[in-house]
Amino acid sequence: MILYVVRHGESVFNLQNRYAGSTDCPLTPKGIEQAEELSQKLSELSEINFDIIIASPLLRARKTAEIINENLNLPLILSDEFKERDLGVYEGLIRDEAKEKYPDLWAKDCLRQLDDAPTDGETIRQLDKRVIQALLKLEQEYPEKSVLLVTHGGVAMTINRYYNNLSFDEMYSGFRLGNCEIVKYIQGEKSC
Repeated sequence: MILYVVRHGESVFNLQNRYAGSTDCPLTPKGIEQAEELSQKLSELSEINFDIIIASPLLRARKTAEIINENLNLPLILSDEFKERDLGVYEGLIRDEAKEKYPDLWAKDCLRQLDDAPTDGETIRQLDKRVIQALLKLEQEYPEKSVLLVTHGGVAMTINRYYNNLSFDEMYSGFRLGNCEIVKYIQGEKSC
């Protein structure tokens, strides 16, 4: 399987620097434009023949996938396994609000702890397990295919960790997928 991972276009929460997590928030006009530009670019690349698009069902990723697919006309499957990490009580807040409302959680840097999370949220380990299980399933279902996956920043970091055999500590250093950026991974090769 050849996997192309795309992060959704700019969302309203991205623009406002809010924690989005599993909250549905729409794309901004810029996010729609980013998705349209990527759609055009991908449709013009003759060396890539995508077989299927998989997307997170969250609005920002789903809409990005739909826009991309306007030029590709591929089967589009929504997959809960590729939703962004649930950030619990931090969702919808900006950093200063989270720090003020939840000083104890903030003090222990719960978003970066492997087995901790904001109240009612998902840990990094839980996200990692969910995403890797979904990747293994994709590898089994589409072994000789090119898959375009439209997802989120945290999920993209998890996928990058998996394919590059990084530790959890290394996961956050150096890799960040911007809005509507794309990265390629090949099954069996642990590099992108």
